[in-house]
Amino acid sequence: MSLLSPDTGLLSVVGASALLFAAYKTLDFVWLYLQPSRLYKYLRATSGNPAWAIVTGASDGIGKAIAFELASQGFNVVLHGRNPTKLDGVKAALSKAHPARSFRIWFADATKCHSDSAWLEKAVRSFDDINLTVLVNNVGGGSNPAFGGLDQFPPQEILDNLHLNVTFPTLLTSALIPLLVKNSPSLIINIGSIADHGLPLVSVYGASKAFGDILSQAVWREMMLEGREIEVIVHRLGPVTETQGNSSRASLGTPSARTIAKAVLARTGCGKKSVVSYWCHGVQDAALGFIPVSIFDYVVTGVMKRMRAEQETAKTK
Repeated sequence: MSLLSPDTGLLSVVGASALLFAAYKTLDFVWLYLQPSRLYKYLRATSGNPAWAIVTGASDGIGKAIAFELASQGFNVVLHGRNPTKLDGVKAALSKAHPARSFRIWFADATKCHSDSAWLEKAVRSFDDINLTVLVNNVGGGSNPAFGGLDQFPPQEILDNLHLNVTFPTLLTSALIPLLVKNSPSLIINIGSIADHGLPLVSVYGASKAFGDILSQAVWREMMLEGREIEVIVHRLGPVTETQGNSSRASLGTPSARTIAKAVLARTGCGKKSVVSYWCHGVQDAALGFIPVSIFDYVVTGVMKRMRAEQETAKTK
């Protein structure tokens, strides 16, 4: 008589399947951070014209760091921002560091993009003479102060935040898709955030980043549907130093903008639609996904409460 009943056999199959799935997910997670970048795929001249990238929000922080990394890998770069002094400084530093590359400046206030479409038409015309193969939608940000309940922010500040994080990148991407198709294979990088988990005190920011994540996945599938060679990927980031909202010392859990820029470009071409670019943030994000909702709520409210207290303490110094 067999010691294994049909029920025991079924449980064994289920258990083995669960272990195999867990092993696959673990290996897939590790491989994401070990596989080589495929950014070179988009560094391709067309009719003798070298490859160009546009980086929005390139005045400082992550955008500036990404611009430097793209230039170091052979791309010419269009620098977008709304502060002429900062952009001139970034362009000068890039030209000095990478004299073989070309750089342009594009001024546009992302918070005012909804009021007049002329900026969009003008921008598209100005890019028509370059071999644009990469668009980095980096511009974005939260409110000032960074942490607060939804009811604590005036309506105009909420609207500005939505235009900055949602309206501007959506309109720009829509307008530039034809040019990216013409110069394909091309790449669209959208900078997201793990705040899209629904973290308290950053409700509008987190929700706007969740919008960007869904939009990225939908646009990639549209490109597949139409047979267009455009890769679309959203890079979800955690805390980063050297940004407008964070000037703390770099650490393992809070890396510098340069470290994040390298991680973003290193994950390019990984075959996924949405990734957590930096491995330490990836571990944190995966851990949040495993814990029960009640514990998740307790953990994130505690963390955000502490971060708000740190911000308030910094103001008094």
